[in-house]
Amino acid sequence: MNHLKNQILIIAFALLAISTNVNSQELTNSQKDKITSEINTAFEKSINAYENLSIPELAECVSDSLSAGFIGNGFFYQSFEKLKEDSENSMTGLKSQKINVVNKKITVLSDKVALLTASGNFSVNIEDGRVINGKFAWTFVYTKINDSWKIIHTHTYNF
Repeated sequence: MNHLKNQILIIAFALLAISTNVNSQELTNSQKDKITSEINTAFEKSINAYENLSIPELAECVSDSLSAGFIGNGFFYQSFEKLKEDSENSMTGLKSQKINVVNKKITVLSDKVALLTASGNFSVNIEDGRVINGKFAWTFVYTKINDSWKIIHTHTYNF
């Protein structure tokens, strides 16, 4: 398991090093504020997709073009397609869900890369009448692709 964690960290740092010029790029506060607002809008779009139980809407928020991989509840997914398939299967029988973001931090690394970390709680209504409540902790890596902010990597944990 430690080997997998090390590989994931190496991939994440390599992607950041390759796709950005983090150490040499200076952004003004105005630029950072603009990017933060854009990331916030992109994040809200993904939250709406989750609450709508809409995998197609969620897929619009993601780009797998850098093959960064995705981590969900301890499972590593080489591609978004496999994560999407598992998410569709896990949503079978769900009636609705509500996500309440309690903490959120956006860190702008460059004009093309930003990190978003969030935590909070969720409530899922199942078609049989049961309600499941839980908490979550998420990290998203966003990059700007064709003038649009896309999620290229996630590390999510729901408990």
